[in-house]
Amino acid sequence: MAASTACTSSGGGSRTPDEFRVVTMAPLTVPPNYKLRPPEAGGALPPELDGSRTEVTAAFGSTIGRNASASEKALVGAAGANAVDPVIRTQVDYEETKTIRKSTSIADRILFWRADDEETAEGVATDNATGGEPVVIEQSSDAPRIKLPGT
Repeated sequence: MAASTACTSSGGGSRTPDEFRVVTMAPLTVPPNYKLRPPEAGGALPPELDGSRTEVTAAFGSTIGRNASASEKALVGAAGANAVDPVIRTQVDYEETKTIRKSTSIADRILFWRADDEETAEGVATDNATGGEPVVIEQSSDAPRIKLPGT
């Protein structure tokens, strides 16, 4: 027991990193060339700030297919990797969970077939009850009020 406490008190433990000292971008430094002009608004971003390919680069590296030979490119083309199937998500959902995705335009036409008709049964009933006038709700002082605790 004494040996285990002596190791921890002598500084043998490891230091954890400080999450507030993590730098996500390069720090600002004085450029070696003082004739360098400051960036203009709307200009090109530096490579470390361009987020268009960040995810792809992080997942696959920055040299995707650059050094591919002609035979490798032919293999990729023959495998159909260049042509993306637009309904692949529907096929995967059906194979995994037997879920069938239907076109929303057909469902909308069936369910909301009277979308252009403003005259609905609820609207007719409201117009008949109010005579087409706006509804005014008045509080009646005759009704007993419920006294809540603490009020």
